[in-house]
Amino acid sequence: MAVDHREIALPQGELGGESSVAAAGAPLRRSGLWRDAFIRFTHNRAAVVASVVFGLIVLYCVVVPFVSPHDPNAVNFKDAYLPVSPDHPFGTDKFGRDLFTRIAVGGRISIAIGIAGTIAIMTVGVLYGSIAGFLGGAVDDVLMRLLDALYGLPYLPFAIITTQILSPSGEVTFWTMVAALTVASWLTTARIVRGQVTTLKQNEYVSAARAVGARWYRILSRHLLPNTLGVLIIAAFLDLPGVVLGEAFLSFIGLGINPPTASWGSIAQDGRAAFVLHPLVLFIPSLAIATLVLCANFIADGLRDALDPRTRAERA
Repeated sequence: MAVDHREIALPQGELGGESSVAAAGAPLRRSGLWRDAFIRFTHNRAAVVASVVFGLIVLYCVVVPFVSPHDPNAVNFKDAYLPVSPDHPFGTDKFGRDLFTRIAVGGRISIAIGIAGTIAIMTVGVLYGSIAGFLGGAVDDVLMRLLDALYGLPYLPFAIITTQILSPSGEVTFWTMVAALTVASWLTTARIVRGQVTTLKQNEYVSAARAVGARWYRILSRHLLPNTLGVLIIAAFLDLPGVVLGEAFLSFIGLGINPPTASWGSIAQDGRAAFVLHPLVLFIPSLAIATLVLCANFIADGLRDALDPRTRAERA
């Protein structure tokens, strides 16, 4: 007698995000991890507000230079230190340049350095940490002892030395800043990835992949690294403010990108001398840096809570 196998939908389980179908040989269907994480993320009001503010800052930096009637690099001494007005919402600096436009252009550079530096940090850290964690043994010991030695170097002096080595002529470029901040910042990411890979490679699915003859690079790329993606996203949002702050500090002390190219750090450095009489020139870029850093940290906290499986049980 023929049997009609039909799927019977069952209600969601208590852990949320899992649904099953009763059918002969039918696999268990699960709602996506990322969908569940997104839902939990939207329940975190601080993270949502930070995401909106972060997006508005990026939108301001992208759009304003295109629509502003002012040239951010045009020098006009007769307009120096103009007060806030409809034509100059943030006033002007000592060269008569519109700060509203110049802050947006500087934000492009600062955020671009932050994003490029974060990508470079993640790339170097993932490669180094995954090799150390997957191979283990003597290779892991050597790589980790080298990492410990590099940890002994102070962050900002290390970045300053690297900047000077990469720019012997004194001309610091965008990529010089990215390289210098990457060299000084990838260590923590490598340690995180190494720990994740060391733990994950003990799982049964890795043993099964080895048993069927999978190559090491396939196991690493298809089974181990995808399972570290959540941790890497959180680490990226923690690295981003560090790179932005590092660029701002180097520019503030005069070791950043050469003028007339603007960044938030160099604009703040311009306003340092006139802070008493014209505080906006220093206050506005400093506020922009602080806001971006706080937003990135709140987003990282929200992502950590959303991607942590334990929060699912706590909310059940």
